Amino acid sequence: MVRGKRLRMAAPSQMAVAGLILGAAFLVGGVAGCLAAGWMDGEGAQALSGYLTSYFRYAAEETPAPGFWNAVWEQFRFLLAAFVLGFTAIGVVGLPVLFGVRGFLFSFSAGCFYRLLGPEGFLCAFCLFGLPAVLWAPALFVLGGQGMLGAYGMLRRGLGEGSWPLPYGPDYLFRCGLCAGAAALCVALELFVLPDLLSVAARSVLGAF
Repeated sequence: MVRGKRLRMAAPSQMAVAGLILGAAFLVGGVAGCLAAGWMDGEGAQALSGYLTSYFRYAAEETPAPGFWNAVWEQFRFLLAAFVLGFTAIGVVGLPVLFGVRGFLFSFSAGCFYRLLGPEGFLCAFCLFGLPAVLWAPALFVLGGQGMLGAYGMLRRGLGEGSWPLPYGPDYLFRCGLCAGAAALCVALELFVLPDLLSVAARSVLGAF
């Protein structure tokens, strides 16, 4: 009982430590993604530039309509992975790796737009990646932070401390529900708002060339 009380009292500081670990992993991945985008050259850069130009021409002529299940997969996959890892001891390592991968993909995608299209590409990158990140990033860090506490508790129990308290409970699941709601809003944003914004941004990009 004493240990359970101590865990509840220390939870904010533990969440802060977990957030710092995950934030550092996300930042390292983000820096690596920016560097990878900056180093892109040769045939790979030409092929990607040609693909983006063709896609923008299509988006400028008619509003692109992403598939529903594609949007669901795109917005829920990392949150679902963070949720699952939070119930396993491997999440102590898996969650920082997951955040590093997410940071890499996010910055690499945005960096490629800027690297290949210049300042005009920043507008498209903001529409495609920046706006959804306003919703998914806080949700991912909430799930990841509490998941780190759960994974650490599972690790301690696996090492023989069977009475080590775990954070799972109504509040834990309530926060998971809020994060799922944020992901659902991301899906709605991608389906009903971003296509029109992308069409406008695509016309701006094509007009600059």
